[in-house]
Order: sequence, then C-alpha cells, then structure tokens
Amino acid sequence: MRSFSRIFNSPNALYIVSALLCIAGCGRRETAVQKGITEQVLHLGNGAEPQDLDPHIVTGVPEHNIIAALMEGLVAEDPEDLHPIPGAAERWEISEDRCTYTFHLRKNGRWSNGDPVTSHDYLYSFKRILSPALGSEYSYMLYCMKNAEKFNKGEVDDFSQVGASTPDSHTLVITLNNPTPYFLSLLTHYSWYAVHPGTIEKHGEIDRRGSRWTRAENYVGNGPFVLKQWDVNRVIIVEKSPTYWDAENVRLNKIHFHPIESEQTEERAFRSGQLHVTNSVPTQKIEHYKENEP
Repeated sequence: MRSFSRIFNSPNALYIVSALLCIAGCGRRETAVQKGITEQVLHLGNGAEPQDLDPHIVTGVPEHNIIAALMEGLVAEDPEDLHPIPGAAERWEISEDRCTYTFHLRKNGRWSNGDPVTSHDYLYSFKRILSPALGSEYSYMLYCMKNAEKFNKGEVDDFSQVGASTPDSHTLVITLNNPTPYFLSLLTHYSWYAVHPGTIEKHGEIDRRGSRWTRAENYVGNGPFVLKQWDVNRVIIVEKSPTYWDAENVRLNKIHFHPIESEQTEERAFRSGQLHVTNSVPTQKIEHYKENEP
C-alpha cells in the first residue's frame, strides 16, 4: 500500500496513472472470431459483392452462399455425404416409371412473413423462372420437367401444359420428360427454389428483373435465416428466422457475409481473426502454409 501511496502522491501521479491505464488498455482485443464463437455469429469471407439475391436471376457462388441461408428447396442435402434429404418437402413418392415425383410439403413450413409455404408457391415460381421475358440464365435447369423447355422458348404458351401440378395446397406433382436419376439432387439448386408470390407482385410483374423485393426491408424467404442488413461492398447480415420449421435446431444466431474480392485481403482477415471461414488461399501462400502451418 505504501508504494501505491507514494505513486499517487507524487508530482508525476497524473502521468503515471495515465501510463498505467494505457498499458491496461493495450491488452489483446477480442477478435471478431472470438466474439462470434461466444455469440454464435459466423463471419464468412464471401468473395465478390453479390449482384442480386433473386434465386431466379443470379448465377454466382457468392449469391448462392447467401440464398442458401435465406431459402430452402423441396430437397436439402445431408451434411455428411450430400445425399438428398427432406427440405421444404417432408417426403415424396416416385412412380414406377421414375417420371413422376409427388412431394408433400411440411404443414408447418412458413415464409419469413408468417405465410404458409404452399405448393402453389412452387407452381408460381416455376412459371416465373421459365418465363421468356425474365431471361433467367439457369432456366435450363428445369428442362427435365415436361414441356418446360418449350414454355421457356415460347413454343408453348399455356403453362398448364408444363409438368407441374398442385392437387392441393401441400402437394406438388412434377412430371419429367424421361427418367432422371439425379433429379432429387437437382432440386437442391436455387433455380428450383420457390419465391413468395405476394412479395414479387408487390414490387413488379412476375417477369421483372431487378425489382426491390430483394432489399433487406422487403425480402421474404423460407430458409433458416432472414435478411437483416445489406451494406453494399461492406457486409450482408442474416439472422436466425423464428418462422423456420426447424428453427430449434439452428444453432447460429447470425451470419455476416463479407464481400472481399482480393484473395490476399481475405487471407489476411482470416489470419487476423476477422473471419471464421475463407474459401481460397492465395497461390503464393501455399508453400508457406505447407512449411509453417500444415
């Protein structure tokens, strides 16, 4: 106690206290990764800034990563070996000729605005992505469906001739041109995802590109997360959705998608504890990691 008393009573006490406070404040700060582990917030390096978050328009991997958090297809992928497992559809039957698939949607499936996810939403979405005026680059992903290609190319005008029907609000029947062994896996691609019809039409026609429906304040999805913030060239933040059918098993509270185009910059952010995940390693760093951090 005497030594501390001498310090505080000395003429240089103010400078000494200031120095001690400075030293105390210079300890290692908690990184985004450390804080994220505590708060269940994932920081992910996501490459380029996404062009859009419309599953019927986009074509890139950065967009895919975000859309996969905001939406869910009829079929999902097992995290261990990627075999098809139930997603928005809780089960399905396949006809003997392998050309007709009957999907039964979950009764507790909900859009992020609380509306039920119905088979009619999928029918609407198939019509949307196949509409010639939308000009979707991935419309061909649906060509295995009966008459889908003809409708997309304007050879068939009546969408009821396309191989998709809805016997009721929770049953969707898809008829294929031919048996397609990989069809269930194909459904995990975002081109097959449903969009919320009311949200699309609130912001334009069914085949309008670049409408405001994908803004954070307007976005409606059926996935495990909801879009809360989109700061262009800075960060996209999604939060756990309370309406998702399997919300109790979603462990993350948020995901921060960081658009970082430079591999070198993203690698530095990863090494400094700003990112949990980076998807690439600069070529010139490979030997360094082999030798020093295998």
